[in-house]
Amino acid sequence: GWVLENYHDIPQCKEYRQRVQALTNEGCNVHGKVALATGGGNLHVAPNREAMEAAQQTALQRKTHAVHDEQQKGGQMTQTFMDLLLGHLVTTWNVSHVVHKLRFGPEYPGSVSQLDGVVQNVTDTYGMYQYYFQVVPTTYRYRNGTTVHSHQYSVTQHLRHVDFGSVRGLPGVFFFYEVSPLHVEITESYRTGWVSFLTSVCAVVGGSVTVMGMIDQYLFRTQRGKGGLAT
Repeated sequence: GWVLENYHDIPQCKEYRQRVQALTNEGCNVHGKVALATGGGNLHVAPNREAMEAAQQTALQRKTHAVHDEQQKGGQMTQTFMDLLLGHLVTTWNVSHVVHKLRFGPEYPGSVSQLDGVVQNVTDTYGMYQYYFQVVPTTYRYRNGTTVHSHQYSVTQHLRHVDFGSVRGLPGVFFFYEVSPLHVEITESYRTGWVSFLTSVCAVVGGSVTVMGMIDQYLFRTQRGKGGLAT
């Protein structure tokens, strides 16, 4: 193969390097709708496993060849541009992310999404950031009879380091979810004013007075009957 020892001095590479440096802090903006299984599962944003394994294998092979060439050339090891690119890919995967909006179904009045606007700056260059959701089916019923079927959720999070070349995971952001067997129903009702409140209070007080009067009359008759028998 061919080797570029001083690729920084090549005009074409210099221009390309400047364009790459200008995009250093850029990221991917992922948005859309995904149909998920009702029994649970996961959604993840991560490099393709086969591509990462191939890149890792290629990087290791190139490193082995580079060490072999170094031994033959008396200690001078040269790296190609592809060596640098693959090495950077598999060792500095940045999983820092911002969750702008995440929903498990349509929105409804009073719904709360805990992850909206969450920013995670991850310093681990080969980390696996995991979110665990407990999703609860929710039905919201409006006063006019309209029904919205959606979900609300609680979430916990965890960062796990993945060793280079490991088959137990990939660097990326993973969303694991389970659907709860419980079901929540929320029904709108008309808000009562002060008149309705006072009416209810009066009804309760009147009912209490009536019941107490009936109890007093019963006790009076009972005591009177006992007194009549005694005489």
